[in-house]
Amino acid sequence: MSEQIKLIKELLDHVDAYKNEVGNTDIKEFAIYLKDKVVAGDVNGTNLDFDKNNFRQYKSYPEVEFSTLLTSLYRFTRHYTKKAFTRTSIKTIDEFGFLATLLKDKSLLKNELIQKHLLEISSGSEIIKRLIRNELVYEYPDTNDKRAKRVSLTEKGIGEVMLAFEDMHKVSEIVIGNLKKEELNEALSVFNKLNFFHLHIHEEDKNTSLEELHVKYVVK
Repeated sequence: MSEQIKLIKELLDHVDAYKNEVGNTDIKEFAIYLKDKVVAGDVNGTNLDFDKNNFRQYKSYPEVEFSTLLTSLYRFTRHYTKKAFTRTSIKTIDEFGFLATLLKDKSLLKNELIQKHLLEISSGSEIIKRLIRNELVYEYPDTNDKRAKRVSLTEKGIGEVMLAFEDMHKVSEIVIGNLKKEELNEALSVFNKLNFFHLHIHEEDKNTSLEELHVKYVVK
């Protein structure tokens, strides 16, 4: 058996394992899965048992520190994005996200737009109402279902989101901070892996209780 065939056979074995464990066909997620199996190894680290009374030493629990740091990074990012929107009528990162998505997709059903941003219908609907009120988006009946409404950007909306793009790119560069290129790529790999993990929960177990989620996805 040639080396190439052996490599293909080994790769196919990983594809079968990935299909059984994850169950989708996303090439980026498969790449992350393969890296974990081949490079990092499928080894679970040992952590201290969580003790809520040890709150003064929360950094002794890496998972707690990770969540805390992630929250801090989000707040830093939100602070920078406010500066990025000062030249526009855009007020929040969610508004910008909706406009950027419509710039790319041209037209979407309201529910489609909201689901793409992983928001509750009520919260997403309020964002769309603000965008319509500010004349950045307009709504109209869907041709296939008159009861459904589609949304698209107005000319003003296109101008506003394009104006915000340059400053939002500056925000992205500030948020990356002093990471080297290799560190950035590693961070992207980690966050993509986490995003896929939580996307599965959002799609399959969105209404499942916290206790059930913990048992199913953590304790197993």
